Amino acid sequence: MRGPLSIQHRVLALAVCLLAVALLALGLVSRQYAQRAADSAYDRLLKAAALTIANAIQIDEGELSLELPYSAMAMLPEQEHIFYSVRSSSGIISGYPDLGASLPPATSSEPRYDTITYQDTPVRVATIGRLLTGEHSLGRGWITIRVAETLGTRQALADELLSRSTLSLTGLILLALMITSLGIRRAFGPLAELETALRERSHDNLQAIDTPVPKEIRRLVDTLNAFMNRLQTAVGTLNNLVADAAHQIRTPLAAVHLQTQLAMDEPGSEAVRPRLQRILNNTTHATHLLNQLLMDATVSHRLDRSTMRPLDLAPLIQEIQGRVDPDRAHRLQVHITPSARRAQLVGDHVSLREMLRNVIDNAMLYSDEHISVRVYTRPTGLVVFDVSDLGPGVSDKDKTRLLERFQRGPASQGLPGSGLGLSIVRTVVQAHQGTLLLRDHAPHGLTVRIEIPAQLQTPKSSTGMAQTLAALALVLVGLTMQADTAQANEPPAGLDMGIRSHDYPALASKQKPQDQPLLVIAGPTDTELFEVLVHDFQQTQPQVRVLYHEMDSSALYRHATQGSLPETDLLISSASDLQVKLANDGYARSHSSSLTTAMPGWARWRNEVFGFTLEPAVIAYAPSRLPPDLPASREALLKLLERNSHPLMGRVGTYDIQISGVGYLFALYDERTSSTFWGMANALGRVGTRLYANTAAILDDLDNGTLDVAYNVLGSYALARQKAGSDIAIVVPSDYVSVFTRSALIHKQARRPDLAATFIDYLLSPRGQETIAGPAGLGSLNAIESGSWFTKTVSNQSIGIIQPLVLNPSLLVGLDPTRRHRFLQNWRRLVTDTPIGLRDPPYQP
Repeated sequence: MRGPLSIQHRVLALAVCLLAVALLALGLVSRQYAQRAADSAYDRLLKAAALTIANAIQIDEGELSLELPYSAMAMLPEQEHIFYSVRSSSGIISGYPDLGASLPPATSSEPRYDTITYQDTPVRVATIGRLLTGEHSLGRGWITIRVAETLGTRQALADELLSRSTLSLTGLILLALMITSLGIRRAFGPLAELETALRERSHDNLQAIDTPVPKEIRRLVDTLNAFMNRLQTAVGTLNNLVADAAHQIRTPLAAVHLQTQLAMDEPGSEAVRPRLQRILNNTTHATHLLNQLLMDATVSHRLDRSTMRPLDLAPLIQEIQGRVDPDRAHRLQVHITPSARRAQLVGDHVSLREMLRNVIDNAMLYSDEHISVRVYTRPTGLVVFDVSDLGPGVSDKDKTRLLERFQRGPASQGLPGSGLGLSIVRTVVQAHQGTLLLRDHAPHGLTVRIEIPAQLQTPKSSTGMAQTLAALALVLVGLTMQADTAQANEPPAGLDMGIRSHDYPALASKQKPQDQPLLVIAGPTDTELFEVLVHDFQQTQPQVRVLYHEMDSSALYRHATQGSLPETDLLISSASDLQVKLANDGYARSHSSSLTTAMPGWARWRNEVFGFTLEPAVIAYAPSRLPPDLPASREALLKLLERNSHPLMGRVGTYDIQISGVGYLFALYDERTSSTFWGMANALGRVGTRLYANTAAILDDLDNGTLDVAYNVLGSYALARQKAGSDIAIVVPSDYVSVFTRSALIHKQARRPDLAATFIDYLLSPRGQETIAGPAGLGSLNAIESGSWFTKTVSNQSIGIIQPLVLNPSLLVGLDPTRRHRFLQNWRRLVTDTPIGLRDPPYQP
């Protein structure tokens, strides 16, 4: 039964209660104020966005049209889902048709604000009307403009205002609690010192407590000392009794064993020989049991005393070989790898010796054939001991049971033993922070595997590492060339040519493929490139099976929105704008970890879309066919095109942005960033620029002499061609660098979101980024800080301002059908001289 609170506790509890009541009252008032302030601030942004959209509505050839302004999305919070709709009396003009379906249409230019549920998420909607007037066939009436956003950012602002308003009072409470706690701790400090002194004692230290204590608790300490003195006497008596008994029992057991053997050899003992044999067996069993019990006690005693020290493996194995029965030593086959000979274990010598001796003795007891002992290391810093025999083996249900004390298997009938051997082994392995596994040995028998952390020493020679790095470089070139070839054979983006599926079974699983943990991924990344990431991921998660559905980015988006996508956990795409739209429309799950928190903010949107590569747009040249001083910036290239339009006629290539999703993203970003974008488009048109659907096709023609200049191509693919021996010069523009990122999101209906999250964390981990930048031939996220996307020196040393493709709702502007149509129309006029009246087909991402 608990006693009454002390005076200190009562005073502290009363103060805490009074301050808590005051804090609660202030918090209620501050909450209402903070919510009103946050709503007022963000409602103004919604109103500004709605007015911006309203001002962009135009009448074009007798029809209402809207070219969505970038500023309408850019002024809203980047981490919120954004929705909009523009509707007239005759129907939807642009945006989400079902947004605010239950709200009345606008009848005034004054904004109206509502909080509703849209796509199962609370949103704040601003509704503004624009009056349609003038002499035209559309007549008069109101156009309803609605802009909505989710509530996370405004709620965060409200919470921040509330926390700031109550910060002072909270600080006073914490200060009062700190002072009170400090006073109590100081008053009871001697008790804490006494507790520390007792905690730091070993289990066999029963000496009297000599820590200085106040006189109030001196009698308690004296009583405790008297108790420990009596306990020390009892423990000493018991230890002496056990030691004496063990030594005394060994002698009569040995005598009985010897006398029994002699009696069996006497003439005329045939009648009592069965009884003598039983006596001999029982004495043998008792002797073995006594030895095992003493060894168990010895091992436990040594481990408790922390007798750990660095040990070399080779002498330890030699000592164990020397203790094997000479009649059975020829059956023992020991193999130690060179790395294991150099390794050191930090452990107890006697315990490790007895651990391995027990395992070897068990193997020899249950098998009459050779016993194999393999000692090797793993890159993870483990030393592995594999002891294998060809005996009867152990069933799966007995493998766990046999690790318990006094447990023996069915094959032990008639064989000496105590059931303590594997129990002692498990105790030693656990004390050394290792693992113990019992595995079936082919064709029959048992393998006992022991893994213990060790200190691995690197060999002095580095020849092997050099050969490995050389081989890795050759693999990188081969994979990159395969990836380029695969991309060249792909159909243009937007054409749904079906889904190609690739199955990667788990690396370390005895289960059937259909029973293995399955991670399903869909995306447009070339299978040859993606296999590199999958195989490396499975090295870290060997039990996971991966199924990859390969399709182009537009088909991935359509399948996801139409519900026709096969059951998929993770979506990976090079079309970051479509990925952001999927997340904005509620097709993504949130994921947060230490790795996602540490990644650059521009490459992560709402913890739902995660960029994991950096692939800059570069200019590639055929240096043998151009002047020595290659243009290092877009402005210099523009001047080259203007001065040499005739020699370069038909010898410049770039993306066809009507087909290539990456090309369209680069063009949009250049148009927003560079003041010379349309001038460059005009210059490209004047030299008869060739247009391509993908990077590989551009580089093919640059390599075979058809092209002299490749503009705005992905640097990772260009570098792969350069490494493969192509005569290509790569220039990273010195004015600014457009950087593209592949992104991943967890599907809302994922069956295994945990595995999808694990794969994202792998992509963002140091290991995943090294694989992305190495064998996969892409750029890692840390290149944004260093600019070192490439492992070789590029043609120019001055790299310009880095402009990453930021993942935020402003990417949705480029997907607006009207804006896309007009952008492509203007681009065609300058680059391809397509007649103005020819309209591009409606864009369906």
